[in-house]
Amino acid sequence: MKRMKWIAMILAAALLAGCAPTITVTNQTTFPVRAIVTSKGTRNVLSPSPGESSTAEVNEGPYRATVIPDTEWIEYAKLTRKVLNDQLANADKLTGPQLLDVIARLKDIAQRMAQYEQAAGTSNSCGGKITEESTGALVIISQDAVGTLVVSCK
Repeated sequence: MKRMKWIAMILAAALLAGCAPTITVTNQTTFPVRAIVTSKGTRNVLSPSPGESSTAEVNEGPYRATVIPDTEWIEYAKLTRKVLNDQLANADKLTGPQLLDVIARLKDIAQRMAQYEQAAGTSNSCGGKITEESTGALVIISQDAVGTLVVSCK
């Protein structure tokens, strides 16, 4: 019976040790970003898509989250714009609805690229502290009125 109690205590301790605090990074911009989260000897690079979140396990103590626009995305956007422009150059091969779709997609990619370019070259960071009582933290990424990245830690 004592042996079962010891096994139960060991299992409970292992279960508790496996429950590390987490930091969730939420991207509220229209383009992908990279978030570098450092915490007491750990470094995680997260890439939340627009409107999505990514989570990393961290250590208790102070943490810092630094966010930059994802440069790989702009290359993808430029390629997408080129493909759409090529389709537009051959508009005689498109139906009316297809042509309207290409134009709408070009407008969308142009708007998103403009927002990216406003944020390009900027980075922003925030920090906080994860305590034994907290289960983690939330980092929210957005843009201000002039397009600069805004990062807030909660």
